[in-house]
Amino acid sequence: MGVIVTLVLAVTSIPILHFYQSYWLKLRTLPAAVVHYESRHGGRWTPLNRTSGWVPKALVATEDRTFFSNLGISFEGIGRALLVDLHTHRFTQGGSTLTQQLARDTLLSPAKTFRRKVTEALLAVMMTALYSKPEILTLYLNEVYFGSGAYGIQSASRVYFGVPADRLTLPQAAMLAGLPQAPSAENPLANFRRAKARQYQVLESMVHDGIISQSEAERAYRAPLSIRPSGA
Repeated sequence: MGVIVTLVLAVTSIPILHFYQSYWLKLRTLPAAVVHYESRHGGRWTPLNRTSGWVPKALVATEDRTFFSNLGISFEGIGRALLVDLHTHRFTQGGSTLTQQLARDTLLSPAKTFRRKVTEALLAVMMTALYSKPEILTLYLNEVYFGSGAYGIQSASRVYFGVPADRLTLPQAAMLAGLPQAPSAENPLANFRRAKARQYQVLESMVHDGIISQSEAERAYRAPLSIRPSGA
């Protein structure tokens, strides 16, 4: 894997030594950095086994259905994004896996440039070599922003539903799993209609992956959510 990363760096003219000096230590100390980041934003570190099982299922089905088998990057997603980018002549598509999103959020800037996308992909591959899939999911769920000032799954669970993360139901988990792509615009306190539409997409993704049945998805969509009013 180190050889692959080095070759890609050479081909893309990214300084090899500078790359390793800049990111290797940050990758090795990423868990501590995420704990600090979350704490600084009022969140609380939550292990994956203290989170409802519906959360990772909904998240993976929606954001990265090859998560458990990919190397941190999805060639299908990259290819699809590249076709759209070439057609529009702009970096409009992400094509990012959960691991790439984690790398971008914790180690890079959001600027949509070719060099950043290559760096993001390389970091995701290295991250996959360093950490297990459950560890990567844990890091992601603790650093990601869910809107309304909620950083991390524990904060989001309490802000929106007033319950700890391990008590989230399928309908609640599906709604939260849909928020990372547009946390300010699609959270249920800002725009309940858009949040419900996104929740429906998440549930349909779970049906597509065989996680739940169509009837379970429909019941979950109709189920009351008990959203907390802002400031409650």
